[in-house]
Amino acid sequence: MDEQSVVTVLKEMLGQDIKTQQFMETEKEALQKRDMLLEQIAQRVENLKVVAPKPDLSEVITAINNGYEKIAAAIEKRPKPIERFWRIYLFPENNVREYYRMVFGRLFFWTLIFTVVIYIGGFIDKGIDAYQANQYNKEGNASIAAWNEIYAQAGKSQREKMTNALTKAKHDQQ
Repeated sequence: MDEQSVVTVLKEMLGQDIKTQQFMETEKEALQKRDMLLEQIAQRVENLKVVAPKPDLSEVITAINNGYEKIAAAIEKRPKPIERFWRIYLFPENNVREYYRMVFGRLFFWTLIFTVVIYIGGFIDKGIDAYQANQYNKEGNASIAAWNEIYAQAGKSQREKMTNALTKAKHDQQ
């Protein structure tokens, strides 16, 4: 490097250093002003006195006294002894009438339905028995008609054999 460029660089550096020193001095003065301002504010705050009015606690005190009196009265009354009852409830204690109406109404209805079904079943059973007897009688009537037909066409000896067989069958039935 030549001498002239070194001198220029040094002059520029010296100029920058001077500017930095001037900036630092102005900042130092500004900092001192801020510190003074903060001290003044701190003194004002220290000198400031807040005087709060005394609170009116009369309502709170009366509420506490009333509560105390109620508690004292309750303690003096003393609780009644607990009476225990053993009961068996079919239905809840509330709306008993509606529960009875609902349960017994349905019970009555289904009992009636059951009874009607039983009677109808009995009638159907008797009807079936009567139908079977009628069918049996039809078969028996056919047998009797066949017997009478053969008896009418048979000879004397055949009729005697048939009469003996009929008598023997009647005797065996009894």
